[in-house]
Formats: sequence, C-alpha cells, structure tokens
Amino acid sequence: MGRRLRRWLRRPAVAAASDGWGERDHLPAPATTERVLAAAGGADPNVGPAEFATALLIVARDGDPALRAAVVTALGTAGAPWWLAVDQALRQRWWWAPAWSRRLAADLADGEVDELRLVVAGCHHDGRIREAAVVRLADCEHPAAVAVLALRACDWVAEVRSRARSVVEGWPSPPGGPALSTLAELAFALRGRRAGGWLAQRVDQVLRDLPAQRLDPLLSARDRGTRRAAYCAAIAAGQLSLDRLTTAAIREGDLPIRTMCARAAVRAAAGPAHLHAMLASRTALVRAEALQALIVTGDLDVAEAALADRHPLVRGIAQAAVRRTGGDPAEHYRRLAARQAPELGVIAGLEVTGELGVVAGLGETGVADDADVVARWLAHPRARVRAEAIRALRRLGVTRPAELVPMLRDESPAVARQAVASLRGQIGAVAPAVLEGLLDADNPPSLRLAGYRLLIAGDAWQRLATNLRLLGDADERLRASARADVTAWLVREAAATFHEPSRERAAELAGLIEAARPILGDHRAQVLRFHAGLDVLSTRGRR
Repeated sequence: MGRRLRRWLRRPAVAAASDGWGERDHLPAPATTERVLAAAGGADPNVGPAEFATALLIVARDGDPALRAAVVTALGTAGAPWWLAVDQALRQRWWWAPAWSRRLAADLADGEVDELRLVVAGCHHDGRIREAAVVRLADCEHPAAVAVLALRACDWVAEVRSRARSVVEGWPSPPGGPALSTLAELAFALRGRRAGGWLAQRVDQVLRDLPAQRLDPLLSARDRGTRRAAYCAAIAAGQLSLDRLTTAAIREGDLPIRTMCARAAVRAAAGPAHLHAMLASRTALVRAEALQALIVTGDLDVAEAALADRHPLVRGIAQAAVRRTGGDPAEHYRRLAARQAPELGVIAGLEVTGELGVVAGLGETGVADDADVVARWLAHPRARVRAEAIRALRRLGVTRPAELVPMLRDESPAVARQAVASLRGQIGAVAPAVLEGLLDADNPPSLRLAGYRLLIAGDAWQRLATNLRLLGDADERLRASARADVTAWLVREAAATFHEPSRERAAELAGLIEAARPILGDHRAQVLRFHAGLDVLSTRGRR
C-alpha cells in the first residue's frame, strides 16, 4: 500500500480525535443471525439487496468472529446477480455509517481486518477505501474475496481498477474450486460494462490454460456463461471424450453448449454409432448436425427416416438429401400420411411418432392436390397436429372455409389462431353473420377473439362497427383491443379511406357512435362521424 494512500486512511481518524467530531452511525438494530445467514447466498426471496446490505454492515461491525466467518462462508455461495445488487446497495448504505467508515479506514492502514470487513470495505462508496481493501484482499482466496476483486477489476475509478487488475495478474496460479467459478461467473456478468471486457478476456485465457482436472468442475457450474466458456476451452484443448461430448450434446440444458458439443462430436466421431445416438437429442441443431454428417457418409436411410422430424431445420436437410438422390420427399410423406390414421392419433397411450413432421412435411413439399390428404388430419386428437394441418393447407395454397370455420371453435387456442390466419386471406368467403355469432358473450374468450380478428380484417366500416360494439365489452382483452384499434384507425388509416359506408352500415355506425359517445368523448365521436360521412349523408337526406 502506498504511503499517500496510507496517510489518507489515517487522516479521518486523527481529525475526528482532534476536532471532536460528533458524527455517529445511523444503522438500525441488528438483524437476527439466522436471517443474515439465510440471505447471504441470495437464496432468500424475502430479503432484498438493500435490507441485506444494512444487515451485512451491522454484522461486519458488531458481530462476533464466529458469526462474521459464517457470513463470509455463506457469501461465497452467492451468484453474480446477487453480488452486483449487494455491491450497489452497500455503496448506498455506507453513507449511514460515517463513524465506522473512519475507524475502518484507519484499520485498513495499520490494523488487522478480517475477511468480512475487507469484503464490505471493498464495496465502500469512497474509492480510496475500496482501493485499500483490494490491497488487503490480494492474499485471500476465499470466493467472497475473489468476488470483490472481480467487481473492483471493473471499477469505474481507474486507480481502484488498476490495483485490482494488478492483483489478478499477479496470482501465481488461478484460484481453485468455488473461487474460480465465482470469478468466472462475475467476469461474464460484468462483460457488458464499459470496463468489463478486460476481466472476461482474462478469464477466457485462464480457462484455456487450465488442465482438465481443474476445468472439469466448471463444466457443471450453475452459471451457463461459465459453462459455455469452460466447454469452449475444453473442446479447443481436446479434453473431452467422444462419449462425454455426445452426452452433453443430448442432455446439456444450454442450447449453445449442446450445439457446440454436437459439432465437436461430429468432428470426433469414429463411426456412425455416436452420430445415431445424437439423433435422439431434443435439440434440432444437434439432430441436424448428426444427420448432415451421416448423410455425408452415404447413409441415405437415415435421411428418409428424418423426413418426419418435428423440426423444419432437420426436415429440410433430409428433404434436400432425398432430392439429391432423385427421390421425391412428397411421395414419402403421402405414403406415411395414407398409412397412419389421424383418428387413431394415440395408440395404447403412446403418441404415434412423426405425425407432426409428416403433416408439416407434406405441406412443405406437396401440391394443392394433396389438400384432401392433409385435411384428414384436422380431426386428429392432438391440438399440435390439428394446428399443423391448418398451416400445411395454407402452405399448399388451399383455404376452404367450410373446413376451417368449424376449427375456430376448437378447444385449443393455437388451432383457432391458425384457422384465423388462414381465413383472413379469404374473409369474403365467410358470411359476416357467422363471424358475428362468434362474438356472443357466452362463447369462450378464445373463440370471441378469433371472431374479432376476422371481423376487423374486413372492410374499414365492418372493422369500425366491430370495434365500436366492443368498446364497453366485459372482456378486458377485447375491450382494450377495440379501443386501441379505433385509435390506430383514426391516426393511420381514416384519412385514406375514400369509400363511404352503405346506407345500412351508415345507419348502424351512427347508432354505435352515439351509444359509445360516453366512452369516446364528444370530440372523437364527432371525428368518427366525419370520417364515416354521416353528417354529409344526413345533409343529403334532408335535401
């Protein structure tokens, strides 16, 4: 610690003794021991960062050595989001403890300071106290101490930041165990800060140089950013076996890691057995990588089997492979669709595999003549297959209102949404009375919403009439949608609506506008009458 910094740390205490300063701390009564320990790791949702920061200062100042050591241990398990929040809260709460700030500054210069007090000093609002705490934390390898060093390596004050980075660079070897995991987690959490890039790059370099036994625990770290960096380093160093890469490609919870391991496993695979195992992955990118590699080896049977995959990426690869061999994917889908009976979608409690992919694939590769085959799947017991059948018909360019209008009443909102999407392009083929019947108050909300979306897809005056009827509806979602759409129409489209409503529609709009006047207000009601030409029409009638 430099002489200038040490002299500054001593000065507040000397000045207080000579001038008789009467400042005192304003921290509240200490919290219970159990509450502090439960919150230290950030696992107690009932304790926020501000409350915990206050309790932490009290424990650091007044707690016995055993309690302070226990709190440090608990802090070592905290995640990066909790550390970031507590660091910010501590900087604010330190203003409540001016007397202890002076005493702690003097102790940092000349006295003995335990780890907990160094930790809270490292989160002080005064940069010189933070810098002194960093100097004293240089020899500590506890995860809580490493967390504070990571925070200060990205500090906004250059002197504090430089001192913390010097400590990190001066480590003879990276910290081990949980401390390394804490360092990595905070480094990647701080990467987005203006001064956060240095630490993240440093940790990336550290991980690339670690031997396998020290890197291995990070492959199961709770923080996915840490796991990603660890897997990247391990793959680059060739430290992962093919079995482990395959297992991670299938089971790892993070998509980028699964993809990274799948590509590495494909490169390392000694034969097709491992590639076939990856075809069972729940991640489409993993299945796609394995499928592509198997196709390159000449295994075209696997391409045909993957035609019915549930994901379009995998189906696309399989379809391209079949076409390259002169085959027609649509013929394969037709055979599968004809062989499976949609009404028997579940056999002995087990889902018939590939149904979703068969229907989707036929929609992707078929022609309009395949619409009858696809339409059979509208009766499937699974909502996802029914929704995919509607989407497939739309891809084939076939929209038959007689089949799709009943789907608006489907128990699944997803199916109803697909039916709406198809019918919006054929809105004139559906009688308005049928659509208006969907708005009956006794219908389920999803059915009423489907009717609303189709009705406002018609001409401008049907849209306006529908919205006006729903301005005071009991359904909050429909009511809000109608009010927002009236506003949007007035702002963007009303001035460009050049055709007038029919006599019948004009009379209906006049009544609806007057009924909605308490909601619209006099000005907006008059503007609507103007755009609908109602005043002009009434004048013509008088003439």
